[in-house]
Amino acid sequence: MEIFTTILTIIVSSLSFGGLFVNNSLTKVIEKNSEEVRQIDVRVNSVPTHQLLKGKADSIQISLKEWQPRENISLELVEIETDEINLNLSYLRNLKKIEQNEWKKILNSPLNLAGRIIINQDDLNNILTSSQAKSIMAKLAEESDVQIMDLKLDLQTNNRIRIDTKAKLPIRKEELLNINLEFTLDLIKGHKLRITDVKGTLNNRQLSSKLLQGFADNINTQLTLQKLEKYGVIARLLKFKIEDNKLEIAGFVHLDNQSP
Repeated sequence: MEIFTTILTIIVSSLSFGGLFVNNSLTKVIEKNSEEVRQIDVRVNSVPTHQLLKGKADSIQISLKEWQPRENISLELVEIETDEINLNLSYLRNLKKIEQNEWKKILNSPLNLAGRIIINQDDLNNILTSSQAKSIMAKLAEESDVQIMDLKLDLQTNNRIRIDTKAKLPIRKEELLNINLEFTLDLIKGHKLRITDVKGTLNNRQLSSKLLQGFADNINTQLTLQKLEKYGVIARLLKFKIEDNKLEIAGFVHLDNQSP
């Protein structure tokens, strides 16, 4: 969500200036909202052009190469293309930061975005050291009593992932456990990811298939984009591919400004 919010901030900020020199403005907004970016290509389509003054655009296309929106978060490629945009400029001009569900007040009409993201293995592992990732792992530790001390991902071919981690369990007190898991991550019907063919070891001892399947089944119930629909967000993945130490994701998002 951090990346998604940053992208939405970039788009709405560029038009909130009233459309003056909007292509250059959008580039500057991206630079301002980034730690670093190697290449920026933007195109704002608007006919007639004066509709930009009202916060409207026919479409926006953005391509970012080697983009670092936040410290410890880097992406090899980000491509975003929107359909028609219609923003509430009077509300936007008094807004300092986009909070959760704030976009419902920003949009005068629903917004559709399509995009593609490529991230390499090193950058993905670097994200796991970010404050956002640490916060998520701390929350998981509270819910499951499993304290993860270290986590590293190995992206293999054919959507295969290997996880190497060190963890502590209450029943083992301060003993540091070495856990290795390997599984395939499949995309189902565009809205769900499913863990299959799980293998793993605990301190180099093979874990039972029954235990691993129970672990997978528990996580699989959470790996669905349909959970976002109660917030007025419809998201679907058209591509989820792991190959050559890279993860490529492509899909679309529909933001319904009329939802509860």
